[in-house]
Amino acid sequence: MLKNIIYQTPHDALGYDFIKAPYLPKGKNEYYLRNLQNRNGIEYRRLTAQEIERLVINRNTSDNWNNFLVSDAFNPDLVKNCAFFGLVRIGKLEPVCLGFSDLKMPVGLYHSTIISCDFGDNVVVNNVNYLSHYIIGSEVMLINIHELVATNHAKFGNGIIKEGEEESDRIWMEICNENTGRKVMPFNGMLPGDAFLWSRFRDDDQLQNQFKKITEESFNNKRGYYGKIGDRTLIKNCSIIKDVWIGSDAYIKGANKLKNLTINSGPEGRAKAVNW
Repeated sequence: MLKNIIYQTPHDALGYDFIKAPYLPKGKNEYYLRNLQNRNGIEYRRLTAQEIERLVINRNTSDNWNNFLVSDAFNPDLVKNCAFFGLVRIGKLEPVCLGFSDLKMPVGLYHSTIISCDFGDNVVVNNVNYLSHYIIGSEVMLINIHELVATNHAKFGNGIIKEGEEESDRIWMEICNENTGRKVMPFNGMLPGDAFLWSRFRDDDQLQNQFKKITEESFNNKRGYYGKIGDRTLIKNCSIIKDVWIGSDAYIKGANKLKNLTINSGPEGRAKAVNW
């Protein structure tokens, strides 16, 4: 009988070694891709002794307060009942509320477990049970989420293979009919015309190989990219969001599971996902 594989790691390893040694370029640390991805321009610093004291009084814990970095406009009184692991960087926190439609919540981080994440200015993070390896923009609202996580081999819905993966790990998308046989490699920016050409001319090996080559060369196969959530995005009352890249101004509520996706929202074209 097959058993679940339950493995153990040291307690102080949680939040670290996101990129394992075989895939870490020489002279780089595990944050090199994260630092390239984070373009918010915020200058982070270490906590003062008084700020650490306030955080502890507010029932927060960290595996290492030296790895808890903040901006000069950080307010420790707006962080309560949270557990932090790994390198966490937080921007401005001001005593204001953010509102969207009929929902209004105070800025700050509350009742959440946060592992190796970056935050922009004035975010709302409330009751997120497991938040891991995401770069989160400014004025983002994350409320009542069970699991929001990015893995070190995340492809965000693109049909590529990361370093060390097998061909069987590639993401394909079956289209056209329920009998399969016309699958395509999805990619960020794919148009209906791309899918049509790929699925209709299955007997043209040269064309098929060229499509595959274009997809492979359009994305980096390095491990260690973080998930991203753009400015002013609201996510509430969701269960699992895994390996999803979300643009700015998205609105997601009531989703049971979103996995391996890129959501191209933005101020010019907001995306809304309700009760998926």
